[in-house]
Amino acid sequence: MTDKLSNQLLLFIAFYCFLSPTIIAQPILPYTQELFDYDSVLNIQYGTAVDYAGNSQDLYMDIFKPTNDNNCNRPIMVLVHGGAWVSGSKEDVDLVLLSREYAKRGYVVANINYRLGTHKTSNYTMYAVCNTSLSAPCGYICDSAEVYRANYRAMQDTKGAIRFMKNQSIQDSSDVNNVFVAGESAGAFNALSVAFMIDEVEKPLNCFAINNAPTPDPDLNTYGCIPTLNDLSRPDLGSVEGILNMGNHNASVQGVGSFFGGILDMNSVGSVPADFPVYLFHQGSDVIVHYEYGRALGRISWECFAQSNICQTYYFYPYASGGKKIGADLTTLGWNINQLKIEIIENYQYLNDCFDNGHSIDNLNLRAQSMADLFAEKIVANGNVPSSNCFSTITEEAKQSILISPNPVNNELTLTSSESIMDSYYEIISPSGQRFLSGKITTNSIDISYLSKGYYFLLIQGERTIQLSFIKN
Repeated sequence: MTDKLSNQLLLFIAFYCFLSPTIIAQPILPYTQELFDYDSVLNIQYGTAVDYAGNSQDLYMDIFKPTNDNNCNRPIMVLVHGGAWVSGSKEDVDLVLLSREYAKRGYVVANINYRLGTHKTSNYTMYAVCNTSLSAPCGYICDSAEVYRANYRAMQDTKGAIRFMKNQSIQDSSDVNNVFVAGESAGAFNALSVAFMIDEVEKPLNCFAINNAPTPDPDLNTYGCIPTLNDLSRPDLGSVEGILNMGNHNASVQGVGSFFGGILDMNSVGSVPADFPVYLFHQGSDVIVHYEYGRALGRISWECFAQSNICQTYYFYPYASGGKKIGADLTTLGWNINQLKIEIIENYQYLNDCFDNGHSIDNLNLRAQSMADLFAEKIVANGNVPSSNCFSTITEEAKQSILISPNPVNNELTLTSSESIMDSYYEIISPSGQRFLSGKITTNSIDISYLSKGYYFLLIQGERTIQLSFIKN
């Protein structure tokens, strides 16, 4: 076909689509449905860093990838576990489930470990009936600076993990321009810091060099809270970017998700554009991180422990904004409301939430879907449409092996094929790249009654990608 004829065809398509009425059904965006199988590679080292006590620590991640998506440009999701900056790991059940959920939707997922640990209090008292099943002795910090510093180190590590994932984008068939980060609890604090703390002027004062930590209470060694090498100095922690995997890519992300996490300082939000998608989930019954504004571990200390004298309260933890307040503050700042997805469960009961397990994801599948729907809009807006990410040249002979009949089509698209296309994946998109329908081919017909009149492409992705065109009457 000559260039002149090609241009005429494109003009005809554009004119035909302009005359077509608006699609009645909402388009199904890519990366929102669990369409794919997945595979995982565990314990990949992405760096080494010095922890709070002066010990060198190797950092690992698990990578989950879809296996049958035929996509050369997959978005990246980095997930971060919780544990009050002293415990937890990438093996936490929720993080593993989220990793699988997003790989099935077409993401390359990195589920990471990061540096843990804080300097401990010099004044710890073990109450008579308090034990490790009721409290976390390693969480008794010497001062609030330890939370800022632990979160800062975790943020640096996560940014290093993001750069690591971008560096191996060719190997993973991933999209360095569509990277997202999400976490739960302390991991959500970390994820929000990754997204919002991007300028050196936002570095907390406590993360510069400060006074040495005190000698920890020896009783805490009973629980393994004090490492053999325990350097009490607290040096400058360096740049907000950290030092891991520097050079080829930055650590910028296109969106952030927080499951029952918080922000220590809302002043760090100002430098991020308001068209940046933010997903926030929190429950009012959370006694670990207040869903509005309160001291971290404050409700469990003064509503649960102190009321019954079960355990020593957690002194020195700083105040933080939880999911509900973050959402309200972002709205006040003029955030694009279409870029905010705030899911708050209003189940707060003073003095009556200690055993409600409000510090959790109430419905993981539902919350994962909500975040996927939000991020998908950003991915598509950034130009990532799976059907056009890795086109192979298809001969006219190959095209003729699969036919749409009749064409133009009414409400049912019928396929006639000389080769097996069952269980292949299909997408129906407009000439502008907007995706309307997708799924797996299980019969020789596809219901397109939801589509309005217009010109469309059908892409069939099996052993090869075949593009066909049709007109809907």
